[in-house]
Amino acid sequence: MRSKADISQLNLPRDKFTHTTKFLGEVFANGIYPYSYMTGPEKFAETQLLPIEAFYNTLADEPCTEENYDRAREIWVQYDIKTMRDYHDHYLLSDVLLLADVFQKF
Repeated sequence: MRSKADISQLNLPRDKFTHTTKFLGEVFANGIYPYSYMTGPEKFAETQLLPIEAFYNTLADEPCTEENYDRAREIWVQYDIKTMRDYHDHYLLSDVLLLADVFQKF
């Protein structure tokens, strides 16, 4: 499932991700987000990582892979995420930082 550009396919040296490493450390992959599940602000209050089924990609009609879900679990633990709001904010931050690094190199 590739709904966005896969950063790892750009073959940029890791030392070129200056913004990303400054704020997040060694994050060099796009995250996953449960777009279809997040239907209202009340969902931000949930205090556990959602089940893999919640990450189903309805636009592409594809389930979340175990590999992507494992990455979401690692992020939840590594960044001490407590709520889906925290997960959401981390997802946005990592996406913007990776994009900023890529834009500066091209």
